[in-house]
Formats: sequence, C-alpha cells, structure tokens
Amino acid sequence: MLRVIFDTNIYGHLLNEPDGGEIEDKIVAETNFIVYGYKPIRKELRDIHTINPLSKRTRNLLLTMYDRITGKHHLPDSGAIFNLAKKYHEQYKWLGGTYGWHTSIKVDFMIVACASINGLDLVCSADNKTLLANKAQEAYDYVNICENLRTPKFLKYEDLLKKFRGLL
Repeated sequence: MLRVIFDTNIYGHLLNEPDGGEIEDKIVAETNFIVYGYKPIRKELRDIHTINPLSKRTRNLLLTMYDRITGKHHLPDSGAIFNLAKKYHEQYKWLGGTYGWHTSIKVDFMIVACASINGLDLVCSADNKTLLANKAQEAYDYVNICENLRTPKFLKYEDLLKKFRGLL
C-alpha cells in the first residue's frame, strides 16, 4: 500500500482535466493508494475565494474533491513539522535557493516535513519551481539524514495521470 500526500496544486490540475472526475473516482477507489489530508493544504484551498471572489464555485469544487480523495485519512499539524520545514528552508537557502519563507514554499516544505515525519511513501506535486526543485530536494535529503528520517519519493503530476489513466 502506498501512503501519499498531494501538494495543493494537484487538486486544481485535476479539476481542469477533461477526465478529472474519472481520475478522481479511480483515486478514491484505489485501496492500495491512500491519499492523506493535511490542514495547511485544505487551508490553501479554502483561501482561494479571498484571491478572487468569482472563484467561490471553484473553491467549493476543490474542497469537495479534496474531502472525497482524502476521506478519513488526515495527518495532524505539529510544531515538529513546522520546525523540520524551517530546517529544510535554512538548508535550501544555504544551497542558494531563492524563495523566502513567507512565500508558497512554506507550505510546500511543511507538506514534505509532514510526509517525512509520518513515514509517507510519496509526495505528488506539479510544482517544479519550489517543492520539486533540485535545491529543495537536496535540502530534504540532507536534513532528513541528519534527523534520521526517510525522505518520501516524489511523484510528478504527469505520472499520477498516467497511473490512473492506465498508461503505466
């Protein structure tokens, strides 16, 4: 069984797929692919309406999709996750990373920290500029070795689509 967490952007991408509803159904039905929810992800989805009031319908669709995909599988937030994410960011900056802590990278690093602390197998993202960037992945690996944690593997959005479209 694979224990997985989706980056926030995955839900938006799935919503825009012509066969997104079918893929969502397959993800929900797949008993060997369990997607976990995490409060900062849901908060980012909830906050969509504050960016653009016209996107209230989109926000509701995304929240419904999130709730359906994650079901009863939710991981708690904690100070340990926040502290590990901060360590990732410090190492990322030391490696020459350019994004500051108070950008979208904060939640990205918290997602990876949550996955690492909870022993998840995969983090799925479409974010090549932050969460999947080489400097970020080097930071996760280095810090997790120092903290005796296993870094999850990373699944790109395109590969998620291939898996649930039966192309892998």
